[in-house]
Amino acid sequence: MTSLRIRFLFLHDDYEAYEKGIIDNLPILYDKVKKITVNSEVLVNLFRKIDPLAAGNRGKKKNELIKTEIEKDFSVFESQLTNISWSVTTSTGNDAIIYCWKQDIYSIFTNLIENSIFWMKEKEPKRKEISVFINIDTSGIDFIDYRDTGPGIERHLIDSGIIFDPEFSTKTEGGTGLGLSIAGEASRRCGFELKALFSETGAYFRLERLEEDK
Repeated sequence: MTSLRIRFLFLHDDYEAYEKGIIDNLPILYDKVKKITVNSEVLVNLFRKIDPLAAGNRGKKKNELIKTEIEKDFSVFESQLTNISWSVTTSTGNDAIIYCWKQDIYSIFTNLIENSIFWMKEKEPKRKEISVFINIDTSGIDFIDYRDTGPGIERHLIDSGIIFDPEFSTKTEGGTGLGLSIAGEASRRCGFELKALFSETGAYFRLERLEEDK
């Protein structure tokens, strides 16, 4: 039995006691409801992150247009990006092919975008921008830079690599700590390594093509 289900059972018992007049402290009941709501949101968020990675959902790898797929991932957050400007550009001005599972591209960029939205709304920087730059050379995609104008990531967290560890999160609530870990695994399946680079102007991530794929 999960801890969340146990909490629901306790809440049901408390509510029955409240109806019978055995307890009269409604604020305590309200506090328990609030905690269950937060936990439920965390679980929903967790399953949404994991679902695209399910083997049964993947099918076969295909050639995908990377710029087009990233733009689709931004569209998932359309209602949350009303006050945040974003762009996806390439060094050649043209789209480029990437051999991958489309779900992996989704996992990488929705996790990055979601983090950017959270921290820019949390810290309210003067400029709210997200930019993705795809560098293309003669053999295909060399690297992809993802940047935002949020509060950024502290250097010691980048140097230690801890931000890619499962369960690590700097969010006070609602964070699963799995977003960057999942994005990192998805990147490797696409033939890239996801790296965090230090920047004084916001978060900076680079998907760098693995040597064996160059």
